[in-house]
Amino acid sequence: MSFEFSLQGLLRLRESLEKEEEQKLAAAIGELKRLQTKLEKVREQLASTSERLSNLLARGTTGADLNLLCFEKVLLERREKALAESVSSALKGVQDQQARFLEAKKKRKILGDLREKQLALFLLTERRKDQQVIDDTFLLRRTSDPTGKSLA
Repeated sequence: MSFEFSLQGLLRLRESLEKEEEQKLAAAIGELKRLQTKLEKVREQLASTSERLSNLLARGTTGADLNLLCFEKVLLERREKALAESVSSALKGVQDQQARFLEAKKKRKILGDLREKQLALFLLTERRKDQQVIDDTFLLRRTSDPTGKSLA
């Protein structure tokens, strides 16, 4: 007799949902890292622009050059702010997705644990049946001799 888990279909569904949520989590983490990298580059550009602006002011420059660098700095500051908001939003998305993934994993684990317990019980029952057959066979041999007479 073979073991059959009556909720096997549901377990497969839970495994599939867990894998799907895990993939979504990986995608959300990837997006977060991409945005963080962009934000870091913008911050580096902003630092470079601020340094160039300081250098121009220290040695003197034309109004047009100063105006151009100030405009560039303002644009980079706006981009930095927008990216920082995007990173914050992406981080919340990662946290939300992580919660969904953990919930899916918990539901799958509950069914997996139930399956393992039922399998262990099934195997124990099978071993007991096998032992009972062995014990019965032993008793039959012991109580009978080859001629069929009872020794008891």
